[in-house]
Amino acid sequence: MKKGKEGSIDAVVGLQWGDEGKGKNIDELLSEGKYCAVARFQGGANAGHTLKIGDMTFVGHIVPSGCLTKSIELYIGNGVVIDVVSLINEIKQLKDLGFDVTSRLYISNRAKLVSYLHPFLDQADEFMRNKSGGGKIGTTSRGIGPAYSDVRARRGLLIGDVLMSDFEQKIATLSEFHLNILNMYKEKYGFEIPVEKINEAKEKWNKAIQELKKLKICDLSFLIQKRLSEGKNILAEGAQAVMLDVDFGDFPFVTSSNTLPANVCLGLGVPHTYLRNIYGVIKAYTTKVGGGHFPSRIEDQALEKAFQDAGHEFGATTGRPRMCGWLDLFALRHAISLSGANKIFINKADICLSEKVKVVTGYKNANKTFKEFPLYLNEITSVITDQIPGWGKVNFGVNDKKKVSKELASYLKYIKTKLSDLDVKIISVGTGPDREHFFEWEK
Repeated sequence: MKKGKEGSIDAVVGLQWGDEGKGKNIDELLSEGKYCAVARFQGGANAGHTLKIGDMTFVGHIVPSGCLTKSIELYIGNGVVIDVVSLINEIKQLKDLGFDVTSRLYISNRAKLVSYLHPFLDQADEFMRNKSGGGKIGTTSRGIGPAYSDVRARRGLLIGDVLMSDFEQKIATLSEFHLNILNMYKEKYGFEIPVEKINEAKEKWNKAIQELKKLKICDLSFLIQKRLSEGKNILAEGAQAVMLDVDFGDFPFVTSSNTLPANVCLGLGVPHTYLRNIYGVIKAYTTKVGGGHFPSRIEDQALEKAFQDAGHEFGATTGRPRMCGWLDLFALRHAISLSGANKIFINKADICLSEKVKVVTGYKNANKTFKEFPLYLNEITSVITDQIPGWGKVNFGVNDKKKVSKELASYLKYIKTKLSDLDVKIISVGTGPDREHFFEWEK
């Protein structure tokens, strides 16, 4: 049972299909000085977050946001699958930028290890799906799905295993199993990875494992609860977003973990009684990368391309262009209900490239107008929209609510009205990539 003086955990999650700019909002929250740490509780190197400080830009995948704030501890929870090569590279990049995070980075010994063969299994599965006519999921091919699959099949390895005397035997057994599966893909589907490529990946992975052993691998649940008992607060960082949740997203076009803030407790090893605020992050429009249906997609290809270019809508992990769409309030209401978000950040409100902005308020098909969110998004054949005056580029860099254009102010009031029954506040609106490019909207 919590005592009155104990700390709490707040969570930051995306409420769309990822890439909402959560890293910037985490930095905004950290500037308030009330958190001692940022904790990743799910996902892996398939997630990418771009962080800016002054003229410096860092694109992270495993290291939590907050790495550019030197007073903040960084936690990688048991719910994360860790690509050790990516992790070690990020640590080196940060050190080169003047941020040596090794003294404040703590990794759960129960986090899951991505093997050097998991990415190849990921590629093989996508190849097979495409060849069989089912269509690709659109994964980042970083081995996330196969790593989570091995966890569920109880054959995966934990980060703590690298410190055990039988680690070499365990990885050899797992690798033999993986190679047998890859041989099956070769024989049945014609997917083949050159031996030299596998050996090169193995060599890089083994070197990274040696560096991993030098880091702080610990019982992170114990450490987090110790910090909370000391009255310190922790910010939990979600990767991907609610609409990509493995249970509640557009299955199978989802990520392989539970992205909902309910997973904070399982992904960090803490009781639910510590959870406090749920910060949801959206963009003023909507984007999606990967496979699957996207109901709010902008039909005008030239306009969609303009949004991609203006918003730099290309994946931080893969570089793939993101599909761009109008704000989808029907999906957003669903995401808020699932996540329990009570405070919302809206990013990229400076980007408006049309005189009229559409907002999706409902889904339809030939048989009905949907009242509840559909099981599969490909059930949707048309959307219901409202149309609102656009605001151009005049709000770029605005950091004072009083200086916001009347059109953007009307747009924000419209969103607030449409969400009024969900008891959420729009607390901050982003107007550019830099830390100071935002204004407070509701207290």
